[in-house]
Amino acid sequence: MRRSRHRVLARLLCCVAAGVLLLFVGTPAQAAIADKRNDYNGDGISDIAAVNGLTGCLYRWLGNGNNDFGSGVQLGCGWGPYKESLSGAGDLTGDGVGDLVAINSGSNCLYRWNGDGSGSFGAGTQLGCGWGPYEGSLAGAGDVNNDGVGDLVAVNSDNGCLYRWNGNGSGSFGAAGLVGCGWASYAGYVSGAGDLNGDGYADLVGINTENDCLYRWTGNGSGNFGAGVQVGCGWEPYELQRSFSGLGNIGSGSAGDLVAINTQSGCLHRWNGNGSGGYGAGTQLGCGWTPYWLAA
Repeated sequence: MRRSRHRVLARLLCCVAAGVLLLFVGTPAQAAIADKRNDYNGDGISDIAAVNGLTGCLYRWLGNGNNDFGSGVQLGCGWGPYKESLSGAGDLTGDGVGDLVAINSGSNCLYRWNGDGSGSFGAGTQLGCGWGPYEGSLAGAGDVNNDGVGDLVAVNSDNGCLYRWNGNGSGSFGAAGLVGCGWASYAGYVSGAGDLNGDGYADLVGINTENDCLYRWTGNGSGNFGAGVQVGCGWEPYELQRSFSGLGNIGSGSAGDLVAINTQSGCLHRWNGNGSGGYGAGTQLGCGWTPYWLAA
């Protein structure tokens, strides 16, 4: 009887000690989704989704974990009205799979398609209307406020200001938050970049169409970003709407990577993040991509 009491007391003291330790150490950090923003089959590797502008059909290419992608798979047609705004928004519903959002160019309404975990998507759900000014620049941003849910960014074509919408975890978004103005020259060429500098926060990347240079904005984990830093110039061949998209990690590293279609050659190129806010040299992955509008 005495030994039994001692065992109960020991277990109680152990639980109390664990609780006290948790108060000091804190709960384990929630896994950042910045590096798997475009993961449509739940394997932790970023994938590509794009609309073929000639046919209006949606295609998906799964990342193979070796800095390349498998063959394109047609998922369905009738996506023409969404090609200008298709975006990989990250996990919006808490199931660990990336989802898609896009603005219907006819109605100016925002829709969401939930990833089903096998590389495809469910039926579209209308989230709200009045999104016309953001159609050309809507982009998935990754998790910019560190709550584990995917968020959106877009440049308003009426005023040149960048706005952010935080995902609410149930498949929709909160009210627009102003990030800053003076973004008109980046409209259509801003994308979530994953975590570029290893701090665990989602960053942005974009091409300035006035000087053809690539810039990076480092996320602070609370939904805002630091000043733009020029990463490199000579990006004019990639300046075509929806030819440019930041991804999560597609190789063996941990930094976000980038893909873009060279509009002169029609070839898809990849740049691996170097972990310090920049990218390595571009690598050609394949050609014949001219008809496709990438999910930013």
